[in-house]
Amino acid sequence: MKLKEEMRKLYGLKFEERYPLVCFLTNYVTVLDLVDMCIHSGGSPVLTDEISEAHEMVEYSGSDAVVMNFGTINREYLDIMTLTGITANRAGVPVILDPAAITASSFRKYAISHLLENVKVSILKGNLGEIKFILGYDTKNKGIDSFEDEKDGEKYCIELAKKLNTVVVMTGKTDIITDGERVARVSNGNARLKKICGAGSSVASIMATYSGLTKDYFLSATLGAAVMGVASEIAEERMKEEDGIRTFKSYVHDAVSMLSLDELMKRVHVEG
Repeated sequence: MKLKEEMRKLYGLKFEERYPLVCFLTNYVTVLDLVDMCIHSGGSPVLTDEISEAHEMVEYSGSDAVVMNFGTINREYLDIMTLTGITANRAGVPVILDPAAITASSFRKYAISHLLENVKVSILKGNLGEIKFILGYDTKNKGIDSFEDEKDGEKYCIELAKKLNTVVVMTGKTDIITDGERVARVSNGNARLKKICGAGSSVASIMATYSGLTKDYFLSATLGAAVMGVASEIAEERMKEEDGIRTFKSYVHDAVSMLSLDELMKRVHVEG
């Protein structure tokens, strides 16, 4: 009950029009979804892919959080992320990392290792395959998709959280959030989310927005997972027989933007 009450208080800040500024260093596939989810969650997005300004932007613009997404990572963007992450660490600004599709190439394996060696992340959100890959285990990932058996997911999340001294989030049938000591499980969600490109990336955006309003990143990560899960359930309730996955996606966006505090608290299923 204590966790739910803390989630209530944090989500309530959305309606106080504080507009946390979130700096996005993300892929070009789902970028609009991420900035939309930031706005839906009460935040204000700023984006850059210019190496001469990216690291400066965190302090110059007064960013409250930074999102990094590996979906379309390249050598130059890795340098941009590294410099920006170092600046964010120095300024005390949380870095939320989505290591999307890191199992796809040896360069991506090098890139995630390089970034984590140089940047302290506040939240690392991924599927179980990505989490296991960072730990050095064999995985069953294909691109952005994980085909792992999630029954042992919690132990891998705790292992990585302790190794990196960060909050780790595993998105799946049940989302697992841990800082290595505390563990939360969010069981809201809908199977259609797996068919949406950008659903996982969007969760990171929501988490980052609330991370700009608190120093408890375990709490902001748990809240982000809960908002997305509840929104997907509301979206499913609107679906008609003739509606397809694109319609479902728009309903998810609608639900995130319109989700009231009372509705979230009534629907959320969280343990921890």
